[in-house]
Amino acid sequence: MSETPNSPRREFLGKIAAGAVALGLTGSVSTVFASERRPSSDIVPSDKWLTEVTGKHRQIFDMPQHENGMGLLHVRNYLNTMRDTYKVKHPDVTAVVTLYGMTTLLGFNDAMWAKYGIANPLKVMDASNAAPKENVFYNPPAGSPTLSISGAPIPIPADSSIAALQQRGAVFILCNNAFNLWMHLLGKEKAPDLRKEFEANMLPGVYLVPAMVVAINQAQTHGCSYMYL
Repeated sequence: MSETPNSPRREFLGKIAAGAVALGLTGSVSTVFASERRPSSDIVPSDKWLTEVTGKHRQIFDMPQHENGMGLLHVRNYLNTMRDTYKVKHPDVTAVVTLYGMTTLLGFNDAMWAKYGIANPLKVMDASNAAPKENVFYNPPAGSPTLSISGAPIPIPADSSIAALQQRGAVFILCNNAFNLWMHLLGKEKAPDLRKEFEANMLPGVYLVPAMVVAINQAQTHGCSYMYL
C-alpha cells in the first residue's frame, strides 16, 4: 500500500514514533514459548501469540484506528465469508488483529474505561452521543457505539465485538511500546504505577507483544496476508 509523505496515517504514526523515541521506548524480540492461551495475568511482552497462528488461511488486520468499530466489522466479515462461502472456519482460519496507536486502549476492561474516561481521548461516542464508561468494543451494549455510513448511524453487530471474535479464534495483539506511551500520556510522572494498574486489567486472551512494527513482519513471515484497516 503506497502512502504520500503527508498522508494522515503517516502523520499519525510519525507522532506516535516521535513520542516513543522521546520516551526511550524500545522493543526486543523474545523466543516463542510453548503453545498455550495467554492467561490474563501474563503481562510480559513475548512472541507467544505466534503459537496461535495455526490456520491454513491466515490474515493480519492492521488496525491503528478504531473507526467506531469499522475495523472489527472487517474482521467479522472475513470470518463470515470464509465460513459461508468457502466453508472453512476456526481452527482452519486465523485472524490476527493489531492494537496500537488509537486502538491500544481497546485492550483493557470496563474498570479502566470508567476510571480514566478512556472514551474521551479516543473520541468514542455511544448512540446517545455521550462518551461511554464501558469498553464498548469488547462487549458492546445495545446500540453502542455506532458506525457512520453515508451519514447514517448503524449499530455495530454484537458478533463483531472483541469477545465474539476471540471465540472464533481471532488473535488480538497489543503493542508494548504503544502501551508505555499511553501510560505516559495518561499518567505522566505516575506512569509506572499506572501501568501496573492497567496490566491487572487487560482483557483476557489479549497478547502483549514487544513492538507492533516487529509483530506485523512476524505475522507475514508466518504466512499471514496483510490488510490495513
